[in-house]
Amino acid sequence: MYIIIIGCGGLGSALAKHLASEDHEIAIIEEDEKRAKELAENMDALIIHGDGSEPEILKDAGIERADVVVILTKDDNTNLTICQIVKKFNVKRIVARVNDPSKQDLYIGLDITAAISPITAVVSYFKNAITQSSRSLASIAKGKAEIVEIKVSNEKLDGRKIRDIDLPQGAIIGIITRNGEVLIGSPDEIVKKNDLLTIITKTEVAKDVITMLKG
Repeated sequence: MYIIIIGCGGLGSALAKHLASEDHEIAIIEEDEKRAKELAENMDALIIHGDGSEPEILKDAGIERADVVVILTKDDNTNLTICQIVKKFNVKRIVARVNDPSKQDLYIGLDITAAISPITAVVSYFKNAITQSSRSLASIAKGKAEIVEIKVSNEKLDGRKIRDIDLPQGAIIGIITRNGEVLIGSPDEIVKKNDLLTIITKTEVAKDVITMLKG
């Protein structure tokens, strides 16, 4: 994919390196001239010094052929403006950083692909690591839901179909991982002890889900 990253601080740099390692083509727009020079010296990507809200700068970065645009500046007003401009170029996927979680609804109102709040995600991840015996993969729906991985240790669930497991309302089993094999969590799929389950659950019932599966 051809991916444009606008605003490349620590988060953007780490993301760009990871995407480049997977053979994606990366272009970076950075407004700070010193930072742009540093990126040019250390990144295998097209680096453009300029304002990501300027249509001509976006065109220089190849916006008209971009598959994804990721907007990561530290100012929400700037990010929201850039989202609106990028949408005019009919980019397939637009992902934006939300700096102030209270403004997330403004991003969602723009109907972009994803609006991600690092603060909300990190707080949720630490909270789960502290309070739950499971691994949180992501906080979604503005912190109202979680994607978690839980190893089944409740012997009462061994050999039961998913349809027969009475999970708390607001939780579903999406994936079963067993001996390196990935199984989709269909109603007739059987759960076995020591399976690793990937579950989508409302945050309010996550603790009950974990208690049930742990036994």
